[in-house]
Amino acid sequence: MVWDFFKNIARQKMTGLEAQAKGKVMGAQAKAKMKASAKINQGIKGATNKAKGAAQAKVKGGGGKDKDQPAAKGKDEGMGLFGKGKKQAQSQPAMAAVEPEPASFGDKTQFIQVMEEPGTKACVGWLVALNGALKGQDFRIVDGKNMIGTAADADIVLTDQYMSSRHAVLRHEEGMFVLVDLDSTNGTYVNDQRVSKEELIDNDKVRLGRTELKFKSLY
Repeated sequence: MVWDFFKNIARQKMTGLEAQAKGKVMGAQAKAKMKASAKINQGIKGATNKAKGAAQAKVKGGGGKDKDQPAAKGKDEGMGLFGKGKKQAQSQPAMAAVEPEPASFGDKTQFIQVMEEPGTKACVGWLVALNGALKGQDFRIVDGKNMIGTAADADIVLTDQYMSSRHAVLRHEEGMFVLVDLDSTNGTYVNDQRVSKEELIDNDKVRLGRTELKFKSLY
């Protein structure tokens, strides 16, 4: 019976040691599983975040391109090298159509020169209206011949029923201003004196019909 007692005690100790060993093994296994599970979850989470980041970056990059450039251009760029080459090939004819041909450019330049020809004569003085409906208006005197009258084709057109259609001519030649009456009905006056031909100097007063003008010389 004593032997059986010690035998039972030894069995109990062995059972306790086995239980402790099993507990340690199970604990170690549980820890290992937890670590492995944590690593797997961490890896999955990292991969998911990376995929989300790449997707967001792609969306942002595509949105910026659509905002800054026309949709058609962005679509062609997305096709790669061959798409880009196709876009350039399509754009070249349009550019060629916009560029003017040498002949048309020359015609345009020639047209501008023709338009500028009437203004080649330099201004050498003015006639300023002192009364009537045109009071305060000034009329340019150019180098050479200046026809004065009521005719629409006169160089200086004045509205005065007492003035002839071609009343007088004011010429500037070799630095001199000469006013010539063209046999007008009511005559031409310089400083209240009727004249047929008279040299003008700065600030002279001229009367044609009933319109009084002040002569101003630029030289």
